[in-house]
Amino acid sequence: MKKLIPLENLIKTRLGLNLTQGELAKRADLSRAMLSNIERGYALPSLPVAYRISKVLKKPIEYIFFNENARNMSRKQSA
Repeated sequence: MKKLIPLENLIKTRLGLNLTQGELAKRADLSRAMLSNIERGYALPSLPVAYRISKVLKKPIEYIFFNENARNMSRKQSA
């Protein structure tokens, strides 16, 4: 399985709200295993899942799921 970039903003925000993976997963209506895979960069969430996670964390989707590393990788791949 190809690993993507770990989602540091997702992890930092979740921890900042004192939420466990299990608590966030339950509130966002997905499995803890799926959330773990998303956080570690082994899975990409669908748009509805990304929306639910960002809603629970009270942050924009862009903040949670996009970071400078992802933008840099995208630029390198398109060059």
